[in-house]
Amino acid sequence: MCQTQSEQINEIAKALAAAQAELEPAAKNAENPHLRNRYADLSAVYEAIRKVLPKHGLAVTQVMLPRDDGKAHVRTTLLHESGQWIAGECVMPCDKQGGIQGMGSAITYARRYSLSAIVGVVSEEDDDAEAATRRRAAMQREQARAANPNPMSEAQSKALMAYLNKRHGNDREAYCRELSDFFGRVIKSSRELTKTEVGDFLNAVAGEGHAQ
Repeated sequence: MCQTQSEQINEIAKALAAAQAELEPAAKNAENPHLRNRYADLSAVYEAIRKVLPKHGLAVTQVMLPRDDGKAHVRTTLLHESGQWIAGECVMPCDKQGGIQGMGSAITYARRYSLSAIVGVVSEEDDDAEAATRRRAAMQREQARAANPNPMSEAQSKALMAYLNKRHGNDREAYCRELSDFFGRVIKSSRELTKTEVGDFLNAVAGEGHAQ
């Protein structure tokens, strides 16, 4: 396990506390195209600290560490003129671009997050709840796709819901019971059904005259 601080940190702790009293949030000068939130990029974080830290005998270094898995590994060290120090490491996977460009992007992210964290600079809008909601929704969609690799088509979905709504209105439990009885297993959502199963069900109810 890598050491994360010098034997003593009393001097650096005092200096960092004094510096943080003067630090302002980094300017949010960039926008995340996926989450649509504004954040401070690496240059903005450095701009927020570059005048304050030296006043209190503090400096920051960031170095790349080698890895065999192709991930970006950055070690950030906060140094004090007394010789005391505090360090942290961040490992970031490359994005889908891959190659040198993907590695460069991962390194930049790792440096920005590490630098903000070790100094205590706020660099992003507080949208954790919204971002977490998006992540959960994306995860649920991914899990649904993994569980059902052959989902119904959009046309089948519309036909199925038209039939179920006509038969049961908004009674979700009722239409889940009908689907469960038909397929002989517990169905909690129509999204569990495969394209073939929905086709069989629609054909069956059409033959009985229910789909009219």
